[in-house]
Amino acid sequence: MLLKILIGTIALALLIVIITTALIKPWLGEKIRAELNKENRNYEVEIEKVHILILRPGIELEGIKINSRPGDRGDRNIEGEIESAKLKRISLARIIIKKEFSIREVIIYNSRIKGKILFPRDTIPPLVSAMNIRIDKILFDKINLSMEGTSSALSYSVKEGYLKFYNLKVEKNDTLSNGIVSQFDFEAEELNSVSSDSLYSFTTGRLIYSATSNTLAINSFSVQPNYKDYEFTSRFEFQKSRIEATFSNIYFHNFLIADYFTSGSLVSSWIEIGKMDMNVFRDKRKKFAHINKPAFQDMIYSYPGTIRIDSIGLIKGNVTYVEHAEEANNPGVISFNEINARIYKITNDTIYKTESAFLELNADALLMGKGRMSILLKGRIFDRHNTFSMYGTLSDMEADELNPILEKNAFIYATSGKIDGMNFSFTADNTKATGRMTMLYHGLDLAFKNKRTDDTTAFRERFISFIANRRVPDSNPFRGQEVREGIIDYERDPERFLFHYCFRSILSGITSSLQKNPKK
Repeated sequence: MLLKILIGTIALALLIVIITTALIKPWLGEKIRAELNKENRNYEVEIEKVHILILRPGIELEGIKINSRPGDRGDRNIEGEIESAKLKRISLARIIIKKEFSIREVIIYNSRIKGKILFPRDTIPPLVSAMNIRIDKILFDKINLSMEGTSSALSYSVKEGYLKFYNLKVEKNDTLSNGIVSQFDFEAEELNSVSSDSLYSFTTGRLIYSATSNTLAINSFSVQPNYKDYEFTSRFEFQKSRIEATFSNIYFHNFLIADYFTSGSLVSSWIEIGKMDMNVFRDKRKKFAHINKPAFQDMIYSYPGTIRIDSIGLIKGNVTYVEHAEEANNPGVISFNEINARIYKITNDTIYKTESAFLELNADALLMGKGRMSILLKGRIFDRHNTFSMYGTLSDMEADELNPILEKNAFIYATSGKIDGMNFSFTADNTKATGRMTMLYHGLDLAFKNKRTDDTTAFRERFISFIANRRVPDSNPFRGQEVREGIIDYERDPERFLFHYCFRSILSGITSSLQKNPKK
């Protein structure tokens, strides 16, 4: 009896396999091909083999090729290959009874896609689901993607990507968009993109995002201009800063990346940047665009999505600013090295229109790699005047360390002298900065240079240097006298950003400190 049952079971299994192979599989393969290649589709899909999974109901597709249809619109040209795709545990009952496409798991192996499409995406008609879709998990085992824009230089590429979606749910007639995915994991060896104007290339090396921990880890990120300093700025009618930067060991903690893709929300408890190197170049010989710039607080408030970042920390950084002054033969340089900084409470949450909270920046660095400089900036969130306060100190350094910026931008040398220390404080808002400055120094001697020839020894320049050294005290304080306190008094230029506002405010205090009788 047992032998009969066993033989009967084997015979039934063989019959199912024969029927599946001879009848169902060819029919299903043709059905899938026909569905994927409807006349209104923009792409042709070829499938080399179709396998039906018996024990766990499913389908395996091998050798998938995707190509744009001949004669299709010129705004897209796609070529793609997928080694295989497995659809596991398909619920036939749901498909037949509920008209619902329900799958436990989809695995797509080794996909390679390249081509050109029209950017931005909103110019392409959205895809609409023809039925209810439920997929518990979708895994892209390996992704190599390269897409270029047809109307600009904009491009994106993914190298050795890994992507896993969870709990994908789409209702019939829903638009297939970012909003249908609430949770996913992602890894990639490298992400690359080029800006639409071709001026910048962006590279991200070794990126990992985990939906379980809500942590985004980035090994490196770089912003690379595609043109040299003057070649870059020559492409603009007005002054434009060229920025080159690299960042490494970046972590976004408690970061809901799905919210960022769906609504642009930037929410994180702690963002850490291990290292930053930045070089900025500006050619001030070009015309200046007279356009009002918003205060830094207003830029945060006007962000279209939610910003709620508890703190951002920079462990170590270097910034070099190169500026070619209007009448200078060569550019001047100022640098900040070994920067350590932390920013607290970056938010546009409107709750703080009634509750008191403060944005705060703490930073220290070596000015020109020599003098230790520390600053504290603090401003109330949603203050209608955008008021903020700044406090700062500078430790001792030789005056001639500042010559790389002084000689090219102010046409002056410090031939001798030492800054013994400096501290300042001021309060600023949308219109004006006022405060106090104390700069202690001794042995200061200045020399002026010719703007055209860079000469400091001609009679005219030597005469101006003599007059200047007679008018500028060589020390603070004078022997046996009290310390002179400088006055910070500067009206905000609405056409400039925060850095310029703070720098000019501090400079007004330094200028006041160099007078024998500082007064407002």
